[in-house]
Amino acid sequence: MARSKIVRDITERNQPEAAAAHLAAIVAYSSDAIISKTLEGIITSWNISAQRLFGYTAEEMMGQSILRLIPPDRQGEEAEILRKLRLGEHIGHYETVRLRKEGQSLDVSLTISPIKNTEGKIIGASKIVRDITERKEAERRLKESEERLKTLAADLESIVDLRTAELRSSQERLRALASELNLTEQRERQKLATDLHDYLAQLLAMIRVKLDMTKQCPVEDSFRKIVPEIQGLTDKALSYTRTLITQLSPPILQEFGLSMALQWLAEQMQERNLNVVIQATQIPSVPEDQSLLLFQSVRELLLNCVKYAEVRQATLVLAQVNGSLHITVSDQGVGFDPGILNGLLRKDGSVNSGFGLFSIRERMLSLGGRFDVKTAPGKGTIATLELPIVNVSGEPTVDHDRMSDASKTQTAKHERKNGARLRVLVADDHAIVRQGVSGLLSRYDDIEVVGEASNGEEAVEMGKLLQPDVFVMDITMPKLDGIEATRRIKLQQPTAVVIGLSIHDLPQVEEAMKSVGAVALLNKENAVGTLYKTIRAFQ
Repeated sequence: MARSKIVRDITERNQPEAAAAHLAAIVAYSSDAIISKTLEGIITSWNISAQRLFGYTAEEMMGQSILRLIPPDRQGEEAEILRKLRLGEHIGHYETVRLRKEGQSLDVSLTISPIKNTEGKIIGASKIVRDITERKEAERRLKESEERLKTLAADLESIVDLRTAELRSSQERLRALASELNLTEQRERQKLATDLHDYLAQLLAMIRVKLDMTKQCPVEDSFRKIVPEIQGLTDKALSYTRTLITQLSPPILQEFGLSMALQWLAEQMQERNLNVVIQATQIPSVPEDQSLLLFQSVRELLLNCVKYAEVRQATLVLAQVNGSLHITVSDQGVGFDPGILNGLLRKDGSVNSGFGLFSIRERMLSLGGRFDVKTAPGKGTIATLELPIVNVSGEPTVDHDRMSDASKTQTAKHERKNGARLRVLVADDHAIVRQGVSGLLSRYDDIEVVGEASNGEEAVEMGKLLQPDVFVMDITMPKLDGIEATRRIKLQQPTAVVIGLSIHDLPQVEEAMKSVGAVALLNKENAVGTLYKTIRAFQ
């Protein structure tokens, strides 16, 4: 009996089954933990990598709630995920924390994909879970390192700011000391020049007269022969004395001012084979101490032309520019490396040739001005002194913006309580001292010098107008001495602080000043180091 065979092609039917089996194998043995769950959060698949990651076997987790893996404080995340799945919203990738079997926290990244049935309806979700603990730990360490670096940077910045402030303070103190030394030098120069003029020069002139008188008297022939020789020696001594007086403190500077003194200086440079061409416009009067410092600076610059520039001609320009006095000394000489201005000492400890220019710069800074040098080897030199123009009329320097009614005074007092600068009035009959003290105090950011008085009466009147917080009061002044001026000031301004200045260290003077209301008496010679500290101590 013959048998028949029915052969059917089931290739197409087996392909989905093979694909499903292949996909199941991929999921089962994937290096990533892959978990499936229903829309109610019930686990429906759990591969080997999930077992390695979480420590649970498939038997332990199948049919269990996914919440078993989620810390209590993060279970709200799962509710939100299930809500989005039901609505068909995209979830994608995000990072969170899950729990191992032994309770250890894991930093993980989740990639969530919806699972759909044959009708396209979402019936669950599949999660790919990756352990990112090491990466998170590295990120935490990096963040901690960044925080430590920020802290270190802030500490370093604070240290740098502190050191910078200390250096700036030291620089200001040194500059103030240099200014005081300059003022002291000028006072001594003037004193010595006065002594030479009043005593030695007069004596030499009198000797010269007496020698001339001998010509009319009978004297021995031997003496008569040496009289001309003595006269010649006396003339040389007198001429030399006058030269010394001029070099120490030129009388022309005191009598006729800076402009004429510089013209005289240019003529004097002829003796050193230097022709100085002057280009000058009308310039204002300059205070005595500033005139002397400017004069000395210009003389030093011209002497540098003689010593180092190798020229026979220099140009001196005087001009008023934007409220400042500009004095420029230029030459077409050999020039120099401007870098020498940055180092005062050579490696062997000796002073370099730029020290004089550095000294000029410090002098100008101490006066509130500036000093600029443009030069290069073989390119000549242009040196410019710049100084703000101030009131030199002899009247007290009054800050008119502060001289309003009592309401403005009350406002100023209110502002002081909120950190405004202390207002200081300086009273001294010597312009050099006033300028020195004002220059010293003006370098402090919390101090404002609002006025200068040249005698006790001016100090009292300016006190009424300006209402300063602090008076810096000289003891010996014309019209009204510092003690009486302090008494009157304290009657009209009981809260004002008065600090006395004197060249005397006598206990009686200090007692007298304190008896009328002063808080301290300072020696002028030590004022640089103690004045600011004393002001702050009583505020």
